[in-house]
This record gives sequence, C-alpha cells and structure tokens, in this order.
Amino acid sequence: MVDLDEDALHSTYSEIYKVLGKDSDALMNLFEKMSGQQLNLPVHLYDPEMVKTKLNERVIRHESIDVNEAAEYYGYSRRWIRTVIRDAERQEKEKG
Repeated sequence: MVDLDEDALHSTYSEIYKVLGKDSDALMNLFEKMSGQQLNLPVHLYDPEMVKTKLNERVIRHESIDVNEAAEYYGYSRRWIRTVIRDAERQEKEKG
C-alpha cells in the first residue's frame, strides 16, 4: 500500500479514494494512468448499442425477456427496452 496524506488530497482525488474503499494502490494506479485527462462519465454503465445486440441475440434465440428486469439490470427505461425488443422481433419476422 502506498502511503498517502489523505488530508492533503485534492478534493476530486479524495472522493475517488473513498469510492475505491481507501485503496491507495488503486488511487495511484488511476492517477498515473489518467491524471491530466478530463473525465466525462456516461449516465449509463452499459453501451446502448451493445445492449441492443444482447437483446437482439435473445430475441433470435426466442428467449423470454422480462422487460422490468432488463430495464433495471441495464439501467435503461422499460419503454426503451420494449422498443428494442419490438424492433428485433420485427426484424426476425422480416427474415423468416
């Protein structure tokens, strides 16, 4: 573990340090790799195109998809999930 002076950390790094569970090695790794860069974090953890791909694959395999469960898991609205599923089902019908 790297010895840090927690009281002297920049407020941004202090918050990150807390989020990392006060893991000084993780903080130093992040600092060394990313310091000086502007970081803009997306609102969603999962990429929408990848979520569409995953849901499309499930539609192709005729798997049941619980819209509420998928919306909660991926962090998108139920309406968006339903639209993706509906579009995938429409594409499957056109192929078949």
